[in-house]
Amino acid sequence: MFCPNCGTKNLVDQNYCRGCGLKLNAIAEAVADQFPSKEYAELMRRRERFEKLGVFSLSIAGIIGFAILLFKAAEYKLILLGPEVLYGSAIAALIGFMLLSVFFFNYPKFFLKAKDRSPIENELAGASTAKLIEDRPFEPARSVTEHTTDFLRSPNRKDNS
Repeated sequence: MFCPNCGTKNLVDQNYCRGCGLKLNAIAEAVADQFPSKEYAELMRRRERFEKLGVFSLSIAGIIGFAILLFKAAEYKLILLGPEVLYGSAIAALIGFMLLSVFFFNYPKFFLKAKDRSPIENELAGASTAKLIEDRPFEPARSVTEHTTDFLRSPNRKDNS
């Protein structure tokens, strides 16, 4: 169930929203007839579980297929060039990927540094904004009711004066 106030997804049996704290009991009772039956909900859970297992099985099949492809490529390379070339290329690949990992780990440290601030930003960073402006560019407007205790005359009221 989604909270009608903030849209956060909550479980049906929760009393309060996890996002905004709205009390969900009355809302759950109001929409209880719109929830699916228990049989349908169980069927949907089983369907979702089988879909996840299908994706997992397909992923494993893809990994196995890729491994077979690599094995066949290594086998043909071994037949054409001999075992020394296969071993040498594996060592070269290992060294190459180790150098790439060192590069990728150290690149941010050396090349991705924050730029220095401009002199104006440094000046603004040190300035205090807590104090008021000393020289005001305008004179504050006076209030109509300032310094008076007289009542305003009303058109409905008759004056005895």
